[in-house]
Amino acid sequence: MHLLRGTCQVTLVTTYRRRRAYDNSSSRVSRCSAQLILGLGTPLQLERESAIVGAFAKMIYALPSNATADSTEADARRASRSRWSLYRSVAQLAELYGFGEGRACVLRGICEAAAAPFDAHHGLLHQLLQTFLSPSSSEEEYEQYQDREYHAAERLGGRLEDRSGCHALYPECRASLLDVFSGVRRRR
Repeated sequence: MHLLRGTCQVTLVTTYRRRRAYDNSSSRVSRCSAQLILGLGTPLQLERESAIVGAFAKMIYALPSNATADSTEADARRASRSRWSLYRSVAQLAELYGFGEGRACVLRGICEAAAAPFDAHHGLLHQLLQTFLSPSSSEEEYEQYQDREYHAAERLGGRLEDRSGCHALYPECRASLLDVFSGVRRRR
C-alpha cells in the first residue's frame, strides 16, 4: 500500500531544432504534486454477515516548479492562512451554528482559554486548541486594526479568576466555543 505517492508531468516547448543541453528556461512548464492517502478500516461483525467499515483521506499538494514560484506562492498561501484569517473563519462558523456574534465568540474563547488554560493532563486536541486560542503564541503581524482585540482578550482572561468573567465581557456570544470541546476546570 502506498502512503505517499508523487506525480510529475513536464511539458517542454521546443523550437525548430532540439537543444543538446538541459534547458531550464521559461519554456519549461512543470506540474508536480505529492499525494498522501491515509485509510483506516475495521471489521464489523453482524449476526449473519460481516463487513468492513472504513474511512480514508486523500490529500494532494501542488509542488513548486521553481524557487521563485515557491516563494511567491508560499507568501500568498501564508497571507491567506494567517492566525487572524483563521479566527475570522471560526467567527463565521460560530455565527452559522448559532453561538451568537462570531467575533465576540472567538474573543470569548480566547479569554476563557487564558482564564482556565488546559494543563498537561489534557490530550493533544486540547493542547492544539490552547495554542490556537493563544494569540501570543505567534508573532504574526496584524492584518487589520481590530486584530489587536485578540491579544487584549487573552490579557483580560489571564487576569480573571475563572472563565465566567469572560461571558460578562462578551455578552454577544450566547455559548462558549470551549464547551464544544471540553469542560474547562477552574485554575488552581
